[in-house]
Amino acid sequence: MKTAKRFVTAFLAALLTLSLAGCDKEVGGKVDIPTTITGNEDFQKSLHQTDEMSLVETDTGYYVVYGLLYYIEKASMRATILCAKPDCDHTDPEICNAITLADYLLAGRDKIYYVNTIFSTGESEKLIQSVKPDATDRETVQELKFNETSSSQSSYDRAIYHRGYIYYVSDDIVYRVKLGGEKDSAEVIWSPENAGASQSHGGEIEINPNAIRYTLWADDDTLYFMANVQTTDGTYKDVLFQCGLDGSDVREVWVTPGADQVGEWETTGVSVSQWYVTGGYIYFYLSGGDMWRTELATGKLEKLANTHEQTQYGSAIFSDDYMCLLNDYPVAFYGDPTPVPGGMIRSYGDTIFIYGLDGTFVKEISLKDLYDDPNAMAETHLLCCAGNDIFFLTNGRTPTAGSGMVSATTKGGDTNLCHADIETGKVEVIYTLRKGQ
Repeated sequence: MKTAKRFVTAFLAALLTLSLAGCDKEVGGKVDIPTTITGNEDFQKSLHQTDEMSLVETDTGYYVVYGLLYYIEKASMRATILCAKPDCDHTDPEICNAITLADYLLAGRDKIYYVNTIFSTGESEKLIQSVKPDATDRETVQELKFNETSSSQSSYDRAIYHRGYIYYVSDDIVYRVKLGGEKDSAEVIWSPENAGASQSHGGEIEINPNAIRYTLWADDDTLYFMANVQTTDGTYKDVLFQCGLDGSDVREVWVTPGADQVGEWETTGVSVSQWYVTGGYIYFYLSGGDMWRTELATGKLEKLANTHEQTQYGSAIFSDDYMCLLNDYPVAFYGDPTPVPGGMIRSYGDTIFIYGLDGTFVKEISLKDLYDDPNAMAETHLLCCAGNDIFFLTNGRTPTAGSGMVSATTKGGDTNLCHADIETGKVEVIYTLRKGQ
């Protein structure tokens, strides 16, 4: 391993700076930090549906990374920054043991593990590091192997952990390696031809047509990966592949359905808004459309709920028990008052509709009481559903017109980690991750 001075990427540093801008608001009193944990060795599917932050569940609570490492106690739903340093302002990574610029958390054996990005002599490295449940005794466990033929070692897709192995993607290649294993012991699970290669043509970089971004998934003895690839009719669609956990018997099991099968939605025929695989089915939500599922063994397609009746657009999360739909919508860009389907910024969701996994409507939960002024709540982001717990983010950034386009500006609002209880309907802010400026 290289010994040159290491530094975090500008993106991660910026995230840390934002996260640290007033992140000391603890709600509800003291939190009891566990000294030991029992981690689930299976992939935690329901917690792996957001790019906003990483979450992992243990027997006593949830660990969350948002620039810093937080702990949410299940019994009380109180949260705290995991730092045992007295009077720490959580700005110096040499002192603060809560600073964790990670892109994935996992609970295995008796520790919390995470994937951390570092740079050394101009090349990125991905390290698996671990901490005790109270975030002390941080150590590097192993380094992840990259595709050695790649012209860039930074092409990396989010890892997952399942039954003792870390699965990850580097430059189109799906790898797996044992937790704590040697770097070169990583096995190739799947690779397209000419993986990671790029060509210079006419002074410009020609993107490798095999370059694919994967979303990894695991369920019992099966590994899945979703990729947006060119299909036989020349169009690009999300395609789901499955194989054994060791990479055996890789095969295509599902392709994004067409409008003739499920009607129109935001990204008709290309990709679904959210999906979830469990028990031999893929469950999926079509923003602007409905909730569906397909039996992977037979291809049987079934509509579960007419969710277009609840919201024109919307976003969703799934668990093994529930489908949760938020009535948000994409904001308009460049002065066009019409929301942009598939837009990156979604805003103003104020109600969560809960369905059982069979499509049965359970209840709706209003988020309007989180703020004294309902207009102050903007950009609600669903994070995950675990048991009866729904976690989501809200903030006070209100889209406003400026210079002929719509932009997101902060007007004194906070970025809050919030919780909704499906059983009781209770909604609350459990931690202010970033105070408004």
